[in-house]
Amino acid sequence: MISRSAERGELMDIATTQRDGTVAVKVTGDVDLLSRELLARSLADAVGQAESGVEVDMAGVAFLDSSGMSALLSGRRAAEDAGLTFRIIAAGDLVRRVMELTGVWPLLTGQGHE
Repeated sequence: MISRSAERGELMDIATTQRDGTVAVKVTGDVDLLSRELLARSLADAVGQAESGVEVDMAGVAFLDSSGMSALLSGRRAAEDAGLTFRIIAAGDLVRRVMELTGVWPLLTGQGHE
């Protein structure tokens, strides 16, 4: 079964799909202080709906600040507490660079520095 939902913020859009126990969250736009709550709520909802894990696609994110990073880390923590996997499956160069500089790239993606 596949289910879909979408939410639109001022500068960020989030679409979710669910398949085989995994909730995929696709984020596009700017992830900052203004959009942090929408992202945090969407990730919490994804954790609540998932049976095995949450996968986050950040390839369409043009900007990511520390408040957005905090929402991602909170989502990861909630998934871990629920016994689920949580990982970023795609990220553009800017988002990847921010995650590498802050040291969370391996934590959020399961990948080492390349």
